[in-house]
Amino acid sequence: MISEDLEELSEVESTDLRDDGVVIETEGPSFYIFLPGGPCEQTKQIPEVADRLLVAVQTGFLEFHGEDILLYELGEDHDYGELIRQVLTGEAVHVELESEEASETLSEAGYVHGYTPQAIAEILTGWAITSENDSVLDFATGSGTLLKQAATYLDKEGRLTGVEIHPFIAKLVKSRVRGIDNAEIFNEDFFDWRTPEQLELGEETQGEHSSEKYDAVVGNPPITGFLPPEQREKISEWTQGRRPSLAAAFVAKAVTHLKDGGRGAFVLPKKALKDGLLEQLTESCSIHRIVELPLGVFADAHSVELVVLTMVKEERDPQVKETGIGRFNQMELPENARGLFQQPLDAILENRYNPYDAELAKASHADLEGRNVLRILSNPSIYDIITSEGFTKLGELSGVEIGSGVSTGNNDFFYFDPSEKEESGIDERFFRPVIKNPPSDIRSISEEVIDLYLLDLTQYVEELRSDGVEVTEERVLEELENDGYTELVEYIEDSPLHHQGNGLSFTPNYLGKFQNPDLIIPEFFDEPVCYTVELDDAVFDSTVIGVQVDREQRRDALARLLNTPLYREFFQTYAESMDLNWYRINITQLKEIPIIEQALNEDTFERLEPFFPPEDDNDLVNLNHLLIESCETEEEKQALRRYLASRDNFAWSWFLTLPEFEEFQELLESDRDQAQEFVVDRFDQELLDQARQTFRNVEFFEGRRELLDDLLMEFEEGHYRGFLAGIVLQFEGVLGDLVEEAGGDIVEEDGKTEFKMPGKNRSQKRKNLDNLISQFFDGVFSEYLHQTVRQRRNKIAHGDVIEDSRTLSIHFFVSFYALCNACLNEYVRIAQQQDSEAAAI
Repeated sequence: MISEDLEELSEVESTDLRDDGVVIETEGPSFYIFLPGGPCEQTKQIPEVADRLLVAVQTGFLEFHGEDILLYELGEDHDYGELIRQVLTGEAVHVELESEEASETLSEAGYVHGYTPQAIAEILTGWAITSENDSVLDFATGSGTLLKQAATYLDKEGRLTGVEIHPFIAKLVKSRVRGIDNAEIFNEDFFDWRTPEQLELGEETQGEHSSEKYDAVVGNPPITGFLPPEQREKISEWTQGRRPSLAAAFVAKAVTHLKDGGRGAFVLPKKALKDGLLEQLTESCSIHRIVELPLGVFADAHSVELVVLTMVKEERDPQVKETGIGRFNQMELPENARGLFQQPLDAILENRYNPYDAELAKASHADLEGRNVLRILSNPSIYDIITSEGFTKLGELSGVEIGSGVSTGNNDFFYFDPSEKEESGIDERFFRPVIKNPPSDIRSISEEVIDLYLLDLTQYVEELRSDGVEVTEERVLEELENDGYTELVEYIEDSPLHHQGNGLSFTPNYLGKFQNPDLIIPEFFDEPVCYTVELDDAVFDSTVIGVQVDREQRRDALARLLNTPLYREFFQTYAESMDLNWYRINITQLKEIPIIEQALNEDTFERLEPFFPPEDDNDLVNLNHLLIESCETEEEKQALRRYLASRDNFAWSWFLTLPEFEEFQELLESDRDQAQEFVVDRFDQELLDQARQTFRNVEFFEGRRELLDDLLMEFEEGHYRGFLAGIVLQFEGVLGDLVEEAGGDIVEEDGKTEFKMPGKNRSQKRKNLDNLISQFFDGVFSEYLHQTVRQRRNKIAHGDVIEDSRTLSIHFFVSFYALCNACLNEYVRIAQQQDSEAAAI
């Protein structure tokens, strides 16, 4: 329509409609109007006949005019056709944009993939550039943010090179770096790009003898899922695995452009770490850091989990190389985030105050397998467990088999609910119970809870085949009719069916690796459950994972083990290493979960009995303690303690190092007075300062910021009675803030306050303050909080005499600040889950 309207203008000589725009020939210059069919569409070549390029954005058209970037703004009617007419006739009014404004405009319109925030640009370039005269390559330049930041670190001897495939984005970059004499921008596909020296030598690949390499390579490659066949073929030499990752291919090629000793720093989708990228990199590089970014850092990619990967081009023994793998704990980057990449790894791990608000583990390069890395990113403390030789993987457990469930190809035909089954009149022999959506309030599947049945003719067909009958659809229906199963024949003949290869259209595609499982694990994310199966001749749906166990005692012990709080955490860690929009653990993931084999023996089974199912916080604590005690080696016990400490919602790791935590835990079990003194000895002014900075700078505490600041002042001035009188009320207040901010409910009834946390999988039962604290703090912290602080808090809150005690005040401060950390992490977790669910929708 636009093309036809333009042809009526006297200034227009001809129009040529293209897939992504229109070329307009006028009496003067020719125009190329880029009009994509949707967001994030790109053009790789501007028609050579075009003298002027106009790019459609949300507010009108951008034009790259020489070194200037012009914006022609839409009128109130939002008519792009009328605006084009005005541009062609010279009537349009334009404003001149700075390159940063133009970059933001193109980003909002969806043209710039993964627009790099300034904080990330500082992390990448700050790590990679080590000298003022470095040469720097940005292999997916985009709007040029990385190059602009890199230029601030270089002098005139430094060299900047950018490669950008999209013509008008390349024009934007050239505008942004004009005035920087040592910057050069290439408008090429990076996978076709060769350095000037390579072109001169006629090299097809980046040879090792090439001298024109770079001191630093940085990049934020595009995030994309589907790749057309021609692009998959182009990147095939750079990537491994069944599903080629464009981002991984970018990094693999980028590394070949690095000098020996050069540094690389990249932003990647977390899933790009799978399928061999890290193994490929470690052949020629040392991986320095792999750190997961908060979801909110990239406004235009919030549904994709991203990591920063930093490395050095060098060859060293994989057993010697070590890297820091971890994640930030907040929804936003801390201001000092660069330090997490620039400070020595051991110094960060030894600092009990963790100034970067991040969890980090030191991993050997020999353990950088794709899935392991994803799990460590989800929870760094899992590293000691997945690399320990003391734990057997579930898939390697003797006498245990794991399999997938029934796949019908047409559930509407094969699945019957009880009323449909009854009304069909079909003989009972053709129905089998299907396990699909078990109730959450049970742990054993019996006939009473079955609400779905499978129509299964498989056994009948096999009987015909064994009797020598030629099995065809017509013959099977004939035999059914002869045997008196008229209702079944009528149902089949009245239903639209599709042939499935050489099989029969009225038999399921696949009944599963086995049927009638001993255990099943359905979908889970928040509160996973393992069910025992107490019925015969059952099948399970493909959304459920089934387990067969060779002995009944082992079956029951395994079911109990997988339902302990420790294994609830394991399930969540392994589920979180998948894509955000898939919340069901797959079979491969489940097979790799570590099993404490000693916990499956009869003695441990009987010792777990009094605390199972857990009814309160003490039961949770005892279950975890028993599992730790069942480990054979001290190394296994330490690995589990560290994991559980971190899964206490970061309750202690900000305060104590791992050795300190283990010492404290032993004291708590043997001499509570010494444990209390241990806490007091590790309290200092720096901890108070850290708390003050948290309360002042984190938005979550905005509503009670002044009050908390005043209470800290009371403590510092030695007014301990005033501090204690005020802080006891803040426990409930912070929990209330969490419930409200997360979208839960607070109910006031009969002078009591009860809380209901959000989440479709959470228990619908309302909880009081003590119950809610127990929900957040399994294990050691909950026990310490209950016996050292909680009982005193209740007495003080009800008017009990307050001691003027610095020691008691320290215990209350440490416990309260731990609660604040836990609430903050719970809030972040819920927000991330809600974001990912929204993105999946």
